[in-house]
Amino acid sequence: MARKSKNDFNVNEASTMTSAEIKSYLEDREARFAEEYLKDLNGTQAAIRAGYKPGVNNSSAAVQASRLMRDEIIKAYRSALIRESVENMDVSRDSIVLGLLEIYQRCMSAIPVLQWNSEKKEWVNSGEWKFDAKGATRALEQLSKLLGLEAPVKHEHDFGDDGIEVLLRKYGGDKVY
Repeated sequence: MARKSKNDFNVNEASTMTSAEIKSYLEDREARFAEEYLKDLNGTQAAIRAGYKPGVNNSSAAVQASRLMRDEIIKAYRSALIRESVENMDVSRDSIVLGLLEIYQRCMSAIPVLQWNSEKKEWVNSGEWKFDAKGATRALEQLSKLLGLEAPVKHEHDFGDDGIEVLLRKYGGDKVY
């Protein structure tokens, strides 16, 4: 494909373009730099691998990398490569939602609290159960952001690290869950 003029590149349309379309605006070394940069996120080494001269102590390559990293077309090309890579992995909004729901469900699963029985020399069930309230809350926050829902309502009381236990005692009497 013939190389297109950089002056014709429209940054506002870049998010709808494929990596191949954007690559047509770049010189071979520029495209190679973007591809190499995504391997280890090291601009200087990416510039050297793309064919730019390293210079004394790699200073020339570092300068080239700095210049290339600011180039709007190279930025757009890197973004398109990342976007296409994610699409190829089948990562979607739905898969992220399902993953967050799984995290939430695991955090909400009550697990028994064990205590050491020195007579039996083993861990035994204490009769209490715990779950990961912080993890569950964080998963719900991420879900609400992803789905565009309003932020969760903040409670007027700070129950500290033992928040749910305090709340249960306050409203549920002396029951142990």
